[in-house]
Amino acid sequence: MTNTTTVYKPHGTIAQKLVQMMQDFENSNRIKQQQAGEKEAAPVNKAQKPKHKISANKAIIPVIIILAILHIIIIFLIMSINRYTGALSQAQRSAGIYSNDASSFMGNTMQLSETASSYILMPQTENGEVNYAPLFTYAAAFFSNHRGEQVLQNFKTYDVSDPVKGLLAEANTSSDYMIETQLHSLALMSSVYPIPDIEPLNQIPLPALTAEESSMTDEQRENLSRALFLDREYTNNRGQVNAKVGQAIGMIQGAAQAKAGEMSAVISRLRSVMWITTATIIVILVITFVMLYRWILNPLGKFTKQIPTGEPLDEQEGFKEVTVLAEAYNDVLKRRNALDAILRSAAETDALTNLQNRYSFERYILELEDRKSPMAVLLFDVNYLKQTNDTLGHLAGDRLICTAANCISDSFGEKCYRFGGDEFAAIVEDCTPQSLQKMIDKFQVYEKMSNVSISYGYAYTPDLSKTTIKKLIDEADRNMYTQKRETHRKHDSR
Repeated sequence: MTNTTTVYKPHGTIAQKLVQMMQDFENSNRIKQQQAGEKEAAPVNKAQKPKHKISANKAIIPVIIILAILHIIIIFLIMSINRYTGALSQAQRSAGIYSNDASSFMGNTMQLSETASSYILMPQTENGEVNYAPLFTYAAAFFSNHRGEQVLQNFKTYDVSDPVKGLLAEANTSSDYMIETQLHSLALMSSVYPIPDIEPLNQIPLPALTAEESSMTDEQRENLSRALFLDREYTNNRGQVNAKVGQAIGMIQGAAQAKAGEMSAVISRLRSVMWITTATIIVILVITFVMLYRWILNPLGKFTKQIPTGEPLDEQEGFKEVTVLAEAYNDVLKRRNALDAILRSAAETDALTNLQNRYSFERYILELEDRKSPMAVLLFDVNYLKQTNDTLGHLAGDRLICTAANCISDSFGEKCYRFGGDEFAAIVEDCTPQSLQKMIDKFQVYEKMSNVSISYGYAYTPDLSKTTIKKLIDEADRNMYTQKRETHRKHDSR
């Protein structure tokens, strides 16, 4: 067994430790720089994972430019599609207007013919009155804007082919012949069955009868009127109007369908290009997201998990900015850990005895509140420290404190603390009364061998959950001071 009378262990100051730490850190930096130079000079090991030297800005800016160009293309395509779609709708509307005008021309011609025939073929009603009622409809149709001449004027401003205009002009010629025949027949019949002088019937421009027609009998004029209306030439002209207008409408609709087909094909091609461009943008965005996730978000996510644990960050993964960040953090982490070690030692360790101090003791007992294991708390007080300081000096007093600290720590293990001055404590977990007594016996042996006098007291519990650590400390404190008073009483009685 080692003689503990010479176990005084002096310790360096915090300033000395800081200086030593800075020297060690500078030496490690020099070694790191030398190793980096050797790596640059040596061939690259393919198994070694290289750092990404690509900057995020250099990678993202081209992507942004490409996306901007593609978006401009999409805007242009959308505007083109809208323009062609509008032109297609306008062409369809125009074709409908043209067809309606041509149909109205044909409808007006047929209406004039039908209403005129109603009066000419049956000039009297069953009551013997003049059947002039159909002439009201005739007058309305005659003065409407759907007559052949008005429709032709409209088609001069329409975007239709010359063949269409030619067909309508031919139909108008036949329509004019029919109207002249109708007016002549109406004039002959009205001479027999007079038309009332009321509006709008009196506005129908009936031609004057020739002298020969005026000299005819009523029956002759009536028969002539019907004969003109039922003449083959009149019937042929009526068929010509239907045929020519029908052909014109067919050509208008055919041209509209052809133009619609062309525009639809153009719109379809533009839409295909737009979908391809949109798909390209989506692919670029997906690749960009994967790239950002792989080389920015994923490393940063790992960093957020590693930083709270105090682990060094991976300097091999991510864009250049991420690796630089990791390198800077690791550099700061090394400095912080070195400083933390010294500051923690200064905060938790007694500089003279190298035991844990009162702060460490109080922090540790907070961790024991939920324990259910057996535990013992021992408190110590070095006797005659003041007399040693007064008679032999403070260095002798420091040696006495260090010797007492070694006796306590060698006997009771790592959980030994110096409160300050001549007061110490020890905590023994998971012990039995027998094992605790062995430690105390060992302590007493060391105490005698080291020629020191230490008063102590302890408290033990088989289950910490049935009491509190504070009660154990109070009990140990009372026992310690009881022994200290007894020691001083014996010393004073000598």
